[in-house]
Amino acid sequence: MDIQKALRAVVATGKVYMGAAQAEKAIKGGKAKLVIVANNSPEKTGIVSAANGKNVPVHEFSGMGTELGPACGKPFSVSVLTVLDAGESDILQLAR
Repeated sequence: MDIQKALRAVVATGKVYMGAAQAEKAIKGGKAKLVIVANNSPEKTGIVSAANGKNVPVHEFSGMGTELGPACGKPFSVSVLTVLDAGESDILQLAR
């Protein structure tokens, strides 16, 4: 799977949250289907712990937040991306 293509597709056609605070709310609320965390995210430990507690899959993005943002088609840094609905993307295959 091409992660860059899948990220752009999920952002364009699905429903996602960007940021650690929204990720925690989605995890606690049972809405998160997948959490993607940038390699250098300062919130990584807390997000991973919360996700593991609710059996939400976590994928560690191999790059930094400054790379995850542009990979999603955004002109800013993204430390955490939470997938609520995959849309036309095959991004949920990362959860396996």
